[in-house]
Amino acid sequence: MGYYVQALVGTVEALTEHASDFQHARLVLLPQRMALIPLTDELCLEVGKGSEADGFEKLSVPVLQWALRISFIAPVAHIEAEFFGGAGGQSAIVWSRGSEAMPPIHSQDAINQALRFLGVQIGNAQDEFDAPGLGRYRNTRNWAL
Repeated sequence: MGYYVQALVGTVEALTEHASDFQHARLVLLPQRMALIPLTDELCLEVGKGSEADGFEKLSVPVLQWALRISFIAPVAHIEAEFFGGAGGQSAIVWSRGSEAMPPIHSQDAINQALRFLGVQIGNAQDEFDAPGLGRYRNTRNWAL
């Protein structure tokens, strides 16, 4: 079974303020006052199509511009992961105050690095990915239900 996620992750406050920007934006609350907006196909169409950033599947120019606006409130990350049968990878980028704060990373721990930048604490979890429960669903669409 595979794991596929494309989402914006940030503080509840930052994402709540901008979740109402688009009809298909669904705010999902996570532990540690974090939240996630799954980047479903419907949301990406609504935000606007454009060429995707290198190494990302759902980071179009309009999505990037939306994330930059959100980042004026608090840092926000764009995360992507795709795994099937043990093969795959992760990508992440973080913006803060309207500019890139963590450059694009394409590695096995890219999401952990982005979440660490956002202030996620491991606590008793296995890692930063596990701490806010990002393994709860195995597909972006399931986060939006």
